Amino acid sequence: MNEGLALQSIAKSKAAANRAVKSLGIQEIERALANLSAAAETIKERESLRAQRKKEMAVKKLKSMMDEMGISAADITGTSKPKGNVKRTAGPKKGNKVAPKYQITVDGTTYQWTGRGRTPFVFRSHVESGGSLDDCLI
Repeated sequence: MNEGLALQSIAKSKAAANRAVKSLGIQEIERALANLSAAAETIKERESLRAQRKKEMAVKKLKSMMDEMGISAADITGTSKPKGNVKRTAGPKKGNKVAPKYQITVDGTTYQWTGRGRTPFVFRSHVESGGSLDDCLI
């Protein structure tokens, strides 16, 4: 019983684990970890088998109830056609390109801007130097 409490305290806290293994060597700690891992795998397998048996029993019970009531699987799933590919009509369309509204040429390089979002540096410097965005309209 005392060992179970010790394992619970180790599982809850790193400090408790450090206190518990202070007197043990590295080989003993590694062996304990291997044993705990093996125990965990055994418990996982046992729980998996238990869940599988429970599911099988539920399916068996459901089948017997369906037979008793005269219901088939087709009655449950219905006879309507599957929906298949349904096109989405609501919401914004993604990926549509917007034509540029402004254009400016600086040092032989042409810059274009749609007028949306942050103002590009070349257009901002043009406006700050006394120009107008109307001068850059396409």
